[in-house]
Amino acid sequence: MDGFLLIDKPKNITSFGVCNKIKKKFNIDKVGHNGTLDPNTTGLMILALGKATKLLKLINEHDKEYIAKITFGYDSKTLDFESELTEVKTDVNLDKIKEGLEYFKNQEEQIPPMTSSIKINGKKLMDYQKNNIDVDVKPRKVKLYNYEILSDLELVDGHYEIDVKLNVSKGYYVRALARDLGKYLGGSAILHELRRTKMNDYDVINAKMIDDVSENDIINITDFFDLPKVTVEDYMVKLVKNGIELDERQTNLSGIFYVVNNCDIIAIYEEVSHLKYKPILIFK
Repeated sequence: MDGFLLIDKPKNITSFGVCNKIKKKFNIDKVGHNGTLDPNTTGLMILALGKATKLLKLINEHDKEYIAKITFGYDSKTLDFESELTEVKTDVNLDKIKEGLEYFKNQEEQIPPMTSSIKINGKKLMDYQKNNIDVDVKPRKVKLYNYEILSDLELVDGHYEIDVKLNVSKGYYVRALARDLGKYLGGSAILHELRRTKMNDYDVINAKMIDDVSENDIINITDFFDLPKVTVEDYMVKLVKNGIELDERQTNLSGIFYVVNNCDIIAIYEEVSHLKYKPILIFK
């Protein structure tokens, strides 16, 4: 039960709820996920089971791909359709949208939305928003790598909508892009629908719905991570399994690697300082 699952998250369930369903389905205590999706966001979640939960930080750094439906001429407190809508006059045309997306592609910072769980002075932004407390939110280093417009502008209930595919860095907020794109057009825009389709090399087409997943779909740790290997002598095995620190006598690799003895993987180590390595996970 130590490994990873690719889940296609449906609407109307939290990421925590997905983990709980998998816990019950497999009768397992430890299930974690790679990053929260809002209840109304669908798509790819990577779940870690058992010992693999210790490795979640290795996949949290992955770039992501989303498909977003953005609606123009609305504003809301949550930057989506989940709170009261306010109409804002917005002049929309496809060329201006493309110009705006190109502009934000060239930016390397973004102000997170107030719906985020980012903490300032120990409190989440969403908590400040719920209590109507103003707070100075600093921009964060993120990146929109690429975009593709997937649809024509469509008029729905008097408001234009468009579908866009986005390739973004860790920490990028699509609802913040919708907000900023609306402002670029001289008005407002919010997120209507959002689906996460890729994380690094993992695609939602290979994911399964919660009810359809089985133990056969668990990807074991060594298949999931293609890492370099460092071989140690027999006398080191017990020391490694006791969590000994490795150094330049064993390797000069940087980053993360498997520790191997006689073709058996016995641990995953990471570099904690120059040529100093400590275990993330020990296979016992």
